[in-house]
Amino acid sequence: MPASPYPFFQSLSREIAQMQFDYRNLVPLEPDGIKVAVKGLRQHYVPVLTDGAFANQLAIVRGHGKEGLMTVVLDFNPRALAFYSRYAVPVLSPDYKREPQMFWSFVFDTGKIIRSCGKTPVLTVGDAEWLLDSMIEFGLDKLSEVFALNQDYLLQQRLMDKLVQYQLAREAGVDMPETHQGEDAFDMDETGLSFPVLVKEQRGKKLFARKGIQAVEVFSRQELETVLKGEKDFPLIVQQKVSDEGGEKMFSIGAFRDRQTGHSIVFSSRRIRATRTFGSTALSVSEPCPEGVAATKKYLDYMDYHGSCELEFIYDSRQEKLLLLELNPRLYKTQSLATHCGINFNHFALLVAMGKDLSAQPQQIFGPRWWLAWGDIADGIRKMQTGKLTFQEFMEPLSFDFVNGVDELDDPLPGFVNLFNAKF
Repeated sequence: MPASPYPFFQSLSREIAQMQFDYRNLVPLEPDGIKVAVKGLRQHYVPVLTDGAFANQLAIVRGHGKEGLMTVVLDFNPRALAFYSRYAVPVLSPDYKREPQMFWSFVFDTGKIIRSCGKTPVLTVGDAEWLLDSMIEFGLDKLSEVFALNQDYLLQQRLMDKLVQYQLAREAGVDMPETHQGEDAFDMDETGLSFPVLVKEQRGKKLFARKGIQAVEVFSRQELETVLKGEKDFPLIVQQKVSDEGGEKMFSIGAFRDRQTGHSIVFSSRRIRATRTFGSTALSVSEPCPEGVAATKKYLDYMDYHGSCELEFIYDSRQEKLLLLELNPRLYKTQSLATHCGINFNHFALLVAMGKDLSAQPQQIFGPRWWLAWGDIADGIRKMQTGKLTFQEFMEPLSFDFVNGVDELDDPLPGFVNLFNAKF
């Protein structure tokens, strides 16, 4: 074959052909194939991720990959996003929503297979909002027989209740917006609430699964009554809407705390843009937030927290202080920015699973961005078409020094799969 006059494009063509081949021929392992795959791994500790459908879980797999570890990824969907990562050992599992006890039996058996290979499985829970209840019902003691655990899942289950978070924050002396159970919110004089308020699900993600929203903004008592009556299938809370007069700021503090030493590793970032109103982050920046870091450590120490989490803060321009919005007792979507900036929470979780102490707080690199590019671009185009955003305003906060929420040059296939599935 004659040499191509375009060697770059020839090489690129080969890379694309290889990715198409890998995509076409992806076949997740059945239980019989797990043992062969695990025996071939050059690592003693084997992370086992309970699910692999979203960017959150993909970030976990890549975080382990940065430490030179492959992850056994379980999911009922044979085309789960994290299955396509080069750091994944994809395994087809029962559906954890429809068959939770069968799923956890499968997880337990997977751990036993890994143990039979002379290796130590490390349990990593992804979609905690759906998994923690069934996991604890199955039995933590039973799971600990085969898995190395590095989280206090009982406390994390308790913290799934946002009202519990609020009560514990008050006890710890950490400021949060006024928060009350749905029906209690009608007594405005007693609660101290004033409109507008936000109505949120007290626990879980059924509202999000049903309507694709995480909160409803309400401006009157009549509107509040309508919302509360319309959602009677699960308990709701009513939270004071934080003032947006003067440009509020939202901060995210990722953390891993080791109960044995009381030591916490933290990472701070500020949200620049969201995918939608009350939606998840589309663009954020690694930025110092000393007040949020101090409140995070105070809150986690008060609860004697153990494991991974994310705390969301917002600056209330009316009160001129930072308020805690909520705690997510799990690893979070923008954790790949922390890894990019020198703080890999997956590494610290593995250290604890190995029985080792956490290292000193790494020096955080400030300035890089986390960007969910395709979703942010699509939303930006819609806003430009309606005159709500200019091209210059869209481009101004972007930076060349960024990590993409899904696309990664070193692990490109998940990004292409996500793009062509229009999951942005």
